[in-house]
Amino acid sequence: MASTAWSVLMLLFVLALIPLVLWLLKRLQNFQPPGSGPRPLELKAQLALGARERVVMVRVQDRLLVLGVTPQQVTLLAEADAAALPAAGTPQVADFGGLLRGLVKGPRP
Repeated sequence: MASTAWSVLMLLFVLALIPLVLWLLKRLQNFQPPGSGPRPLELKAQLALGARERVVMVRVQDRLLVLGVTPQQVTLLAEADAAALPAAGTPQVADFGGLLRGLVKGPRP
């Protein structure tokens, strides 16, 4: 009987540990060691438009690219200066569309 109770207790422990490990992996996904400097390529935001289509905002050094991504291709939709993004300490824009409208000031030729 004690062996069954021990097995059930270990099963519950492992099941409780799974969400903790997943949370930790998510936190460490964007971990950057101190003093390593800014990353040359960074995904800032993304918006799913369909099952496999999305609009992504990528910072490449000092440029900000808005890209349309499909399974077949990647298309440049707009380009802006990275200074147009809110600073790291300021509250983020609530919606991706509002940020995109602020970056794209008019129709592309």
